[in-house]
Amino acid sequence: MNARVTKPEFDCAIASSMMSLAPAQVVQLEAARNRDEAMGRWLRNALTTVLRAVVDYPRRRRVYDELSMLSDRELADIGLTRGDIPHVFETGAAAQDNRAVDAPAGARRLAA
Repeated sequence: MNARVTKPEFDCAIASSMMSLAPAQVVQLEAARNRDEAMGRWLRNALTTVLRAVVDYPRRRRVYDELSMLSDRELADIGLTRGDIPHVFETGAAAQDNRAVDAPAGARRLAA
């Protein structure tokens, strides 16, 4: 016997059995379904993020190596210094935090 139940089969079973269930059981089953869907989305997002990181690593490493091979004069021509090379690859919150630390004191946001 196959223990797996497809989503359409599950939805059909839930809809037909809800007529005979108490309201608390209906809410409990709906909550379990929502939890399972959220866990599935989280797992897909996590796997996608890991896969992208693995696929992008060779390209990012190649760009990092190429920037590292440039002279200080060539880096200045493109508006970078040797210390900026690691920051080229930062994204999101890490980049914002570093920009905030490097900002002049008057431009920093006050902590609440």
